[in-house]
Amino acid sequence: MFEYLKEFDKIIVTGPQRSGTRICAKMIAHDTGHDYIDESVILVDSFLQLWKRIHSEGKMVIHCPCLCRYAHMFGRIEGVAVVLMCRSVYAIMASEKRVDWGWELMELARYDLSKGCISEVKYDFWEAHQRDLIDNAFEVEYESLATHPLWIDADARKDFKWNQTQ
Repeated sequence: MFEYLKEFDKIIVTGPQRSGTRICAKMIAHDTGHDYIDESVILVDSFLQLWKRIHSEGKMVIHCPCLCRYAHMFGRIEGVAVVLMCRSVYAIMASEKRVDWGWELMELARYDLSKGCISEVKYDFWEAHQRDLIDNAFEVEYESLATHPLWIDADARKDFKWNQTQ
């Protein structure tokens, strides 16, 4: 499914939290043979840690939804692709509620905002400012992941924790 991304040394997977970034990053790593780097490895929101990974040796898929605001800053580096996960804002909000995700204010602050729906903010910022600044920008629809061998049906994952994919 994601073999077309194999040519890139580094692949950043970003977007709103709860949009499928983690499972998409794992699927891309599976299909390309690249190493999967979870957001915890880059300290969730460390620009410096992401920068170091982008400039390190090896091929990797880096899961980093918290750094979505800065994706365009890496998007002109040779060998880097940026993948934005696209999912219904309503589905994202339902998922946030299910896992009791409560980081919206911190995320909004990255966009100099104190209120609003962070998913909408991220998607609007991508369209208005980021996508055109990224040489290798890709968008993946959440629903398209259902055809991948790593996909788990919604009923089977209803009790999954916030970071669980299997």
